[in-house]
Amino acid sequence: MKTKMIVACLICLGLVLPACGKKGAPIPQDQKNRFAWKTEDAQFIGNGCLAVTASMTGAVHNVDSFLLELEPLTPQTDPDLPPELAVASDTCAGCPFTPRESSEIVPQERAAGDKATRYTFTYCPSVKAAAYRWRLVARNVFKAFPFELTPIRTVEQQRPLP
Repeated sequence: MKTKMIVACLICLGLVLPACGKKGAPIPQDQKNRFAWKTEDAQFIGNGCLAVTASMTGAVHNVDSFLLELEPLTPQTDPDLPPELAVASDTCAGCPFTPRESSEIVPQERAAGDKATRYTFTYCPSVKAAAYRWRLVARNVFKAFPFELTPIRTVEQQRPLP
């Protein structure tokens, strides 16, 4: 009877212990079909639009689409509204990133180099602001691969010197 109990305990341990391991979503191991962001930058251009330049390494031919996520910071005031309604108060540089605008974008320019491919995008946000927090998202043609996200960046409009 005692040996049956020991065998049952060993079987239970044998079933439970393999479940202990790395936690998180599974990531495909096929590295030849992956790509990654290398650099990213954004600047304001005329009419409050943004020029975004980013480069990727890896299997960039597997990029299915690009998405730009924006969170306006310090929105420009609307002179037609009362002061308490003119500025959104729920956006700040230290708050969690909550994109208010998300748009699928197509690169205007693609330049392949030795180690990376550079993409240039132009986007005009619907909410005009003096600064934005933003990130780019790239989707792989293979749906099993996770989206590749750039780090969250901030772009501020340059004020003219007096």
